[in-house]
Formats: sequence, C-alpha cells, structure tokens
Amino acid sequence: MGMSEKLYATAEWITRLAIVNLLWLLFTIVGLGIFGFFPATIAMFSVTRKWVSGDVDIPIFKTFWNTYKREFIQANILALIFYLLGIILYVDLMYTRTLTGWTSILFVGALFSLCIFYVIILVYIFPLFAHYKLTSFQYIKRAFLFGIINPFRTLMMIVGSFGISYMVSSIPGLSFFFLGSIISVFLTWMTMSTIKKLEKQEVENQQA
Repeated sequence: MGMSEKLYATAEWITRLAIVNLLWLLFTIVGLGIFGFFPATIAMFSVTRKWVSGDVDIPIFKTFWNTYKREFIQANILALIFYLLGIILYVDLMYTRTLTGWTSILFVGALFSLCIFYVIILVYIFPLFAHYKLTSFQYIKRAFLFGIINPFRTLMMIVGSFGISYMVSSIPGLSFFFLGSIISVFLTWMTMSTIKKLEKQEVENQQA
C-alpha cells in the first residue's frame, strides 16, 4: 500500500469514527438524553462490532438507525436497571458520610466492591448486547462473568477507556467527534477477542 492509499484509508477511518460519534450524540439527544443514551450507545456498538469483525463498508446510518429502533425498548429496560442501581449506590455513598468507626469501614468496603462490579458490568454490557440476543438480566449476568473470568483484560479495558477519555478530551473539540466512537471500537475489540478465546476453548473441550 502506497502513501496515498494509506492517507486515504486513514481519512476514511477518521470519517467513519466521526460520523458514528455524531450519530451517537444526535440520537442520545433525540431520546431526550435519559431515554436515548442506552439505545444510541447500543446502536454505536453494533456498528463498531461490524467494523471489528471486518465488515467496514456497512451503511453506517442505516445500521445505526435500524439498531436504535429495534432495540429501543429493551435498551431502556436495561437503562432503567442501571439508573436505579446507580442511584442506590450514590445514596449509599452519601450515607457513609454519617457513619463512624468499624461500621463505616465495613460499609465503605462493601460499597466499594459493589461500585467495582457496577463498572465491570457497564464496561462489558454494550459490546455483549451488540453480539448476543439475550434478556436484560442475562446480559448483566454475562457481563459480570466476563469481567470476573478475565480480570486482567477487564482492568485493561477500564484503564484504557479512562486513558482514551483523557487523551481525546485534552484536545479541544476532539471529544465531540471521536470520544464515544474510539472507546466503542476499543471495548468492542477487547470483548470480541475474549469471545473468540472462549469459543475456541469451548470447541477444544468438546473435541477432548
């Protein structure tokens, strides 16, 4: 591949990432924020899953819009679960300020563990939603299991997401075009690698 081809390919990827990120923001707003975030994020991950799988020439808007419409209800059921859990964790966190002594230490420790589990599930839930067709609670269960059986990879995903957020946000205006889409590609790639590894192990176990 010559220099001109490389530059063209790079420009194509920059355009793809910008388009899907703008669609993500637009359809989050269309859903009034709270009702649009989960469907729009799932639609974005559906697009990036196809990219990671090698299907880079998909119609981005059509793929995004079809997923957004199809998954709107289930995505918001899942969103309701996460919003409620997030509120409960926040209220509990505020409650810890009133505690003292060993009670405070034990409660904070338990709450910290729950917050870690919450983040782990949140990291995996979107790429898994784009790959599998399950119930809301099955997605949560599988996301939790993926995080537990792959602790090092899970840590890399969390740290990597924060790292990407920091680097993209440090350049004015870049977040608007690329923050969500780059994180989506990264998390999808990491999750797909785990899925392929588990599927390979399953085949080997069946053949043994």
